[in-house]
Amino acid sequence: MNAADYFSNEVKNHYFPEYTMIGALAKYVSTSNSKFQPMNANFGILPELEGKKIKDKKQRYEKLAQRSLEYIRNLYYKYY
Repeated sequence: MNAADYFSNEVKNHYFPEYTMIGALAKYVSTSNSKFQPMNANFGILPELEGKKIKDKKQRYEKLAQRSLEYIRNLYYKYY
């Protein structure tokens, strides 16, 4: 998205919020931590869902993915 804006002469700084996997990973690696361990993407680094806890892992992960997509659509609606 940044490259597309650069070549269309629109100067914007796009970022992904911590509610998306890319944003959560970026926050994890850029936050100071004396016991830092490299890791792959996983749902455990995303902020928890608001409201009632969902015990079924498949449903919880689906809700987390839906929330991430909503954030992306709201921030970057012109690309989708």
